[in-house]
Amino acid sequence: MDLPELIYSPIDGGTIHRYEITGGKRKFLRFIGCYLGQCNFHKNIDDAIDYIKKLKETQKIQKTLNKDT
Repeated sequence: MDLPELIYSPIDGGTIHRYEITGGKRKFLRFIGCYLGQCNFHKNIDDAIDYIKKLKETQKIQKTLNKDT
């Protein structure tokens, strides 16, 4: 099994790796989206990009809420 391959790293943080997983007689291509240590597998790169964007938005909201308290 090969190691995950970095394919995308946005300038404002996060990474997306391509990962080939073997299951039985088949190989499956998956994408791993990571931001601040939170990672998740996705079937396509667009879903991985959306995942990172959502995590960034959540982080911004949490920072804003913490400033208000």
